[in-house]
Amino acid sequence: MIFTSYEKVFLLKWEEDVTLRNIDEFKAAMNQLIESDSSDLILNFKEVQYVNSAALGTIADSVMTARKNQKELVIVEIQPPVQEIFNIVKFGSFIKFFETEEEGLKYFQRETND
Repeated sequence: MIFTSYEKVFLLKWEEDVTLRNIDEFKAAMNQLIESDSSDLILNFKEVQYVNSAALGTIADSVMTARKNQKELVIVEIQPPVQEIFNIVKFGSFIKFFETEEEGLKYFQRETND
C-alpha cells in the first residue's frame, strides 16, 4: 500500500487482492485514509483483481464514515473483475468511480473551482 498526497487530495493505492489474509491491514489502511486531514479521498484499485465480502463492508463503512465527517471517498482504476462485484452490490449508487487516477484528481479539482 502506498499513501500519497496531492494538494488537498489524499490517495491510498492498494496493491494486492483483499482476502482474509490481509483484511485487517486493509481495514487499518482505510481507517488511516479516512482519518487523514484531507476531505477529498481516493482509493486506487489498479492492482486489485479480487475483494472479499469483508472488503466490501470495509469500503461501504469507509464511505459512510467519510460522509459523516464531511469528506468524500472515490475509487479509481477498478479492474473488470472487481467492477463486476461492485456492480452486483450496487456500489455505484453511493460511490463515485473513475477510470483513471487523473480523472479522480480532476473531479476534486473541479469541485474546488465550482
